[in-house]
Amino acid sequence: MINTHLHVFAMVAEKKSFSRAAEALRLTQPAISQQIHTLEEYYGTKLFERTSKRVELTSAGETLLPYAKQILDLSAKSKGALDDLMGRVTGKLTIGATFTIGEYILPQVLAEYTQRFPEVELNLLIHNTEEIGEMMLDYSIDAGVVEGRLQHRHLTLTSFLDDEVVLFAPPGHPLADVSKVRAEQLEEHTFILREAGSGTRATAEDYLQKIGVAPRKIISIGSTQGIKEAVEAGMGLAILSKWCVRREMLAGSLQRLTLDGFHYTRPLSVLERAGRFQSRAASEFVCLVQQYAYPKA
Repeated sequence: MINTHLHVFAMVAEKKSFSRAAEALRLTQPAISQQIHTLEEYYGTKLFERTSKRVELTSAGETLLPYAKQILDLSAKSKGALDDLMGRVTGKLTIGATFTIGEYILPQVLAEYTQRFPEVELNLLIHNTEEIGEMMLDYSIDAGVVEGRLQHRHLTLTSFLDDEVVLFAPPGHPLADVSKVRAEQLEEHTFILREAGSGTRATAEDYLQKIGVAPRKIISIGSTQGIKEAVEAGMGLAILSKWCVRREMLAGSLQRLTLDGFHYTRPLSVLERAGRFQSRAASEFVCLVQQYAYPKA
């Protein structure tokens, strides 16, 4: 169908690369090339100039691109309008989420979503905030849920929940019995943090900067689960979202430390593409996320 070819065309134009478009669409590069070739035969003109480093639109391609986007948008709207008329919520829904949200918060939302809309085929992709922004821009996902900040004129962020970030230790730690820990008491202790470049690492570093603490020793571990197990083993202190550690705190294998006069939260947000038509499946998901009443940790 022409819509499929136009979708491929728009993706190649967005990515400026056949290989990156193939990866985003989960197709082979030869399949991408064939669909572009078919489209060029249909219109009787070249749509791309190919070089060894990148792909650029020809003047014909530049002319076609806004029409292609309008056609794709109208096609999605027509499908949505008919689904609304029939009272159906169907199709595929691909969601992008950051690690904390995707692993510790969204499962509750998705369980309710699948009960309400069993005909929707769900796909959850877990990446960092920047990657989710890129996936939204190239139409690889229908909605995103992130814990970081993004600034792009084609993206909108809508906060739906304040996420509390907590400092914690193993039971029996020297600070575990202190009712109000002072920041200066933390200087001598080892901190277990995520790897450099991680959003979770950036949050922990911001936390430490705000309380004026520069740990003498930092151990980097590349997973949230690894951090929790390292703290349980007595290797040091850590800073994570309360959603990541609430089960361990309830079980008593980790203990929260309360800092004197300090409370740290960050917004969790729904990420959408500004001005893009949203399928009924996606809009119902966004509404559920924004209205969901999370249990207290």
